[in-house]
Amino acid sequence: MKMRRPFINGMALIAMTFSLIACGNAGNSDSVAVNNANTKDEVAQKELGKKFAPQERTSSLTDKERDEAIAKKRAEMNVSLESLLDSRNLRISILQPLLNGDITEDIANILCQKMLEIAAQNGISGLGTNPSIVMGAEITQTERATTGTAPQKMIAKYEMLFKVMNAVTGDVYGVSKQEVTGVGTSFEEASLNAVREVKNTAEMQAFLNTASDRIIDWYDNNVAVLKNEVEKAEKQGDFAYAMAILGSIPEQATVAYKYVSEKQPQTLAAMLHKQAADLLGEMEAVLASSNDDFNPAVGAYFSLIPMDSPEHGTAQKLYAEYEKKCHARRAALEAKAERDEQAARELEKLRMQYENQQALAEIEADKIKAKYEAQAVSAAAANRPRGLLGSIGYAIAGTADRLFQTFDNAANR
Repeated sequence: MKMRRPFINGMALIAMTFSLIACGNAGNSDSVAVNNANTKDEVAQKELGKKFAPQERTSSLTDKERDEAIAKKRAEMNVSLESLLDSRNLRISILQPLLNGDITEDIANILCQKMLEIAAQNGISGLGTNPSIVMGAEITQTERATTGTAPQKMIAKYEMLFKVMNAVTGDVYGVSKQEVTGVGTSFEEASLNAVREVKNTAEMQAFLNTASDRIIDWYDNNVAVLKNEVEKAEKQGDFAYAMAILGSIPEQATVAYKYVSEKQPQTLAAMLHKQAADLLGEMEAVLASSNDDFNPAVGAYFSLIPMDSPEHGTAQKLYAEYEKKCHARRAALEAKAERDEQAARELEKLRMQYENQQALAEIEADKIKAKYEAQAVSAAAANRPRGLLGSIGYAIAGTADRLFQTFDNAANR
């Protein structure tokens, strides 16, 4: 079955275009202001604050040139932005495998990136993380040898057993196996090269498709369990964790998603109110590094700070000052553009960014919210008894931050 619901195509294309033309700090986030599908509710919109007002919509690129640039960037990227950012997709937690033998943390991180890419290529997001559904790999070394000829090389062979599991029940939804081989000047290098050989094979695609169907069935048959977990998290004041549970439920699970549609706007509002001080602090940090450079993260943080929170007044003042700086810089570039080729290039980049600032800010805001959810999931996972997942050797804590860095690297490649 087709797992990916169509994403707002313009947003995905804009994100890739921005990676071509960005001048300035893109921030540590990729998502923003409004909320995705679930914040179209008018109440949620009010909580999200003000939007950007798009400026001039001109570009020196022809439609053909822009399409070609976007197509080129899309071909270069291994990760689907649509799948990573659309919280309506099925979401899973990508978990780090157990470190042992020649498998170092760097190698384990590469394997996590591979799993993230493969999940995204199959319409499953591994970025926001899911408190209930996890994907990881058991790694078994099947050969460790050296060549007999000079220069001597090391050979490492592994069997990778990928699993998608339910961390609540222990159910296994799917298993897929790959055998990989790597050669290098050391066993660590050979192991790293072996991990890089993991592919999105037809068997992997079938495995993830089957697992997806089974996960959707589980959600629809366990709405009471999900409600209980959400209510428990909210009573503890952990609204980010409650949002992670709600955000992990795909639209394809129609019974469970009806509950999401009703519940998510209030939970989101509660999370943003609780995080308002942190959002303001992060906005101040981004402003300090941005100066007068265009940075969609500034607007993202501003739009997420609730208008009825004590922090909103300060945020509004800071944003107005930032806007003034940006407009002054743009005016200076416009004055120089006709006689200065460098200024003309910078102005064109800036115009394209302003043209798409609303969508870029929304992408940034979504990622900021996903970051809070992911941190909440990692914290909860670190406190979970190890017995359930210990049998397949997962190290959980810290996975979320690493995946966000992985996304940043991929999106800005």
